Amino acid sequence: MTQSRVKYGMLLVAGLLSACANHPSPQQTMVDDRYLVYEQTYKAYAEAEKKYLNLLFNIERMPEEEELWIMKRDQMLELLQLRDLMLQARGELDDAVQDWEKHLQEVQAEAKQSQIKQYNPNFPGRDGQRTSPGQLLPGEVQGKNQQW
Repeated sequence: MTQSRVKYGMLLVAGLLSACANHPSPQQTMVDDRYLVYEQTYKAYAEAEKKYLNLLFNIERMPEEEELWIMKRDQMLELLQLRDLMLQARGELDDAVQDWEKHLQEVQAEAKQSQIKQYNPNFPGRDGQRTSPGQLLPGEVQGKNQQW
C-alpha cells in the first residue's frame, strides 16, 4: 500500500509540473489572440476581394447596369477599410511577437542566472565561494612557509 501511495504521489507531482510547464505566458496568449484577429481580417479581406473581382467581371459583361457601379464603389470602400484593419492587426501582431521575444529572452536570462553557482550565504566575503572548508580559491596558493 505504501508503494502505491508513493507512485500516486509521484504521478500527482509529475502531472502538476507538466500542467505548470504547459501554461502559456501572457505574452504568448497575446500573440495567439493577435494572430487570430489578423487571420480573421485577412479572410474577410480575401472574401471582399473576391466579391469585388466578381463585380468587375459583371460590369465588364453589363456596363450599362447602374446598380453594379454603385455596388463596385461600395465594395471598393469596404476593401479599403478591411485593408486598413488588416494592416493595423498585422502591426499589433508584430508588436506582440516582439514583446513575447523580449519575455523569452528575460526568461532565458533568469534561467541562466539560476544556473550560476550561488555563494554560500553563511560565510561572508570570499569564504562564501568555498564549497568545503579546505578548498582553495583561484589566486590562493598554500605556501610552504604557512603554519597552521
